[in-house]
Amino acid sequence: MTIELLYNNKKTVKTNNIDELPRDLNDLAAIQITDFTRNDISSIENLYAIDASILNNNEDIEISSHYLEKDNQLALSFSLPYYTSQKKIEEEFLCIIIKNDTLISFMKIDFDQFFSENQNRQHSEKLSSSTFSANTLLLLVLEIISDYFADLTELIAKNIKATYAHIQQQNNFSEQEINEIIKLKFNNLIIKEALNEFRRIMHLLRKSRQLTAATVNSISSELNDLSVINEYIQNNFERLDDLKDYVSSRIDLEQNRIFKILTIVTMCISLPTLIAGIYGMNFINMPELQWKYGYIYAILLLLASFTIPLIWFKRKKWF
Repeated sequence: MTIELLYNNKKTVKTNNIDELPRDLNDLAAIQITDFTRNDISSIENLYAIDASILNNNEDIEISSHYLEKDNQLALSFSLPYYTSQKKIEEEFLCIIIKNDTLISFMKIDFDQFFSENQNRQHSEKLSSSTFSANTLLLLVLEIISDYFADLTELIAKNIKATYAHIQQQNNFSEQEINEIIKLKFNNLIIKEALNEFRRIMHLLRKSRQLTAATVNSISSELNDLSVINEYIQNNFERLDDLKDYVSSRIDLEQNRIFKILTIVTMCISLPTLIAGIYGMNFINMPELQWKYGYIYAILLLLASFTIPLIWFKRKKWF
């Protein structure tokens, strides 16, 4: 477990031992806890008299399992999608508890790992210029997460466009292209679900009695931005549907071309086969068997039965 303490005087201290935590929250602006266990959660709950039960409700759909407001604390949790090294999107849950004007966050991995070095520098500048209070820190976290959803949505959109450009250059398609589209669609779905959950939490926060009016107004502004992001996510779905339709159409055209070739080959072979079958019967009353030019006649008939269908299909522009 890693614990990072942020004091009101903007001093930061890191520790791995719960016993080294101060017993009083008055001097603390924020506590960030990562890589924790259930026993660690229980120890923090007992130390600061908080209710962290929503940490056990990550898989629940009900919004009441992700938002808990009491007279002395405010708790909320939501999932954050992130790209793994295999370019697959997974989810990590973030829990935030506000108690005595101190923001306590729980997350399995370091929150800073979600962002680039440039973004982390921008966040640090915002943090250093902010006046520390639970309201301002909460609003800062919400703004950072909103920006993160926007960046993640933009990254998905770029990947879709790159995939579209790559597929348009392909003449033959395989399962790899279809699997890539399915993966992008699934990743976009995870982002959409996480964003909708985050928006639901934000709507509940607007009704909180523990937040200032200025914070509530800022949350309303962030909700407007999240609505725009949600529209872009929907646009990504439409792009993926168009891309899938494009690939399906190209596959259908290729299959039609193959079926045409098979039809032409079958037609051109079947007539000569029929003629050869007839003259292979060797009936007594077949005049061509006794004819001097019967063999040449049969050969010419076979060639004509093969060539005429080819000419007909050519005029129909089948090839």
